[in-house]
Amino acid sequence: MKVLIPENISDITLGQFQKYIAIEESGKYSQYELDTQKICIFIGLTNEQVALISVTDRDELLSLLNDALSKEYTFEPTFTMHETQFGFHTNLDEITTGEYVDLMNYNSEPENLHKLMAILFRPILNKDMLGNYSIASYNGSKQWADKMKDTPLHIVNGALVFFLNLSKELRIATLKYSANQAQVKGAKHQITGLNGDGTQQ
Repeated sequence: MKVLIPENISDITLGQFQKYIAIEESGKYSQYELDTQKICIFIGLTNEQVALISVTDRDELLSLLNDALSKEYTFEPTFTMHETQFGFHTNLDEITTGEYVDLMNYNSEPENLHKLMAILFRPILNKDMLGNYSIASYNGSKQWADKMKDTPLHIVNGALVFFLNLSKELRIATLKYSANQAQVKGAKHQITGLNGDGTQQ
């Protein structure tokens, strides 16, 4: 039996990863059953085919898969899929309210990662010789979410690490802004509570 074994996470899609994580987090399977599903999902074998594999070959497949899943990855701001070039959001400091709300709603659950990717990456509209580009405006994640399930996992992982670092900065900036606004309101309250001569009304 010839099988195609992923050499690294670029050979694994987001959809495959989500499918496996859903099974793993269900808590309904033993470790042996989880390992079987790992082989089925990432290599493309059926349960019946896995049952015919020798214990030695099974262990070797699992070892190769675990090695592939543990390979290092880097952030890649652009990638091509389904004949469409996608670019990472060029400026998260200027995201719209709709983008921000959806990002906060989708950024914690594995089953929503394809929706998150559809916010972070959108089709590139223009690109210059220096690599600068602009992406399509945001009209909700629905248009591209299902297609994002085919995204190579190394693109997803790199983007998530990059996004999480930026989102921390974004949250800090938001907190600072809120604190400043509170100080301004407090100062206005103090000013309106004074008479023209600086005494309390």
